[in-house]
Amino acid sequence: MQELTYIKKQQRGLIEMLLAMIICGTIGLTVVLSGEEASNLIFFRCLFGSLVLGFICFYKGLFQSTTYTKVFWISSLIGGIALQLNWYLLFSAYNNASIGVATTVYNIQPFMMVFICALLFKEKITKSILFWLLVSFIGLYLISSTKVEIIETYDVYIIGILQALGAATLYAVASISAKYLVGFSPILIAFFQMALGILVFFPFAKFEIFSTSNFQEITAIITLGVVHTGLMYILLYGAIQKLEAYKVASLSFLYPVLALLIDRFYFDVHLVVLQVVGILLIFLGAAGINLRGFIDTFLKDQSKSRS
Repeated sequence: MQELTYIKKQQRGLIEMLLAMIICGTIGLTVVLSGEEASNLIFFRCLFGSLVLGFICFYKGLFQSTTYTKVFWISSLIGGIALQLNWYLLFSAYNNASIGVATTVYNIQPFMMVFICALLFKEKITKSILFWLLVSFIGLYLISSTKVEIIETYDVYIIGILQALGAATLYAVASISAKYLVGFSPILIAFFQMALGILVFFPFAKFEIFSTSNFQEITAIITLGVVHTGLMYILLYGAIQKLEAYKVASLSFLYPVLALLIDRFYFDVHLVVLQVVGILLIFLGAAGINLRGFIDTFLKDQSKSRS
């Protein structure tokens, strides 16, 4: 009976993670279709996302049952600001470097987290980490070697890649701040981060877009908040609670793969061979970092079973 419950839990977690990654993979497309500036788009993403997350928090009684500590507020503030600025840079990178390339470069974030943790918490950087870092940065160099054809100039393309790297660094900061929020509901944390985003980006909000934009643009703006923020967070955190970390890490690669497919088949972006090799190297490097602990454990178990 327990085994059957575990299997059902795993199946549900896999479905939730797959749906979350499909939603993530279409963020870039939704941003581009909205036709809006990054700052204005982030405001409405936070606004509509907070409505969904706030309803879930209210329904589950999270507002009343949570004891708010100083650590909660400080970590939520730091993580929230890093998350919003991360979105700003990433959304800008979509237009400057293409959706697929920006998303792939953005997936260097595990390395950013490793280096920040080494700097702040003196965590050791092993030879294995340095090897996978080298693999990814060779990939980054190959991607940067020539611009994709839909981008006007090489300078703009490089700016887009740097924006994606900056976004990855800020996302790592947001992830590290979440380490201090163990025991708090992830959905509640996300709600307060969205509320913070509303306050930060309110000066840039353009409410007139609902009278001047077309149906496609308005739909994209609302979808980004309701689906790509509210629903995606619920699915993602639900999956993380049900699945082992290595399954979450491996399925996360669906996000950039889908973004690349959208680039190719929707925007007709053609990459040269060196850029394709670069993308594969970044995927390989990120996989090496994300899955290294599980690979080491597996090899040790195999070694023990043979002896």
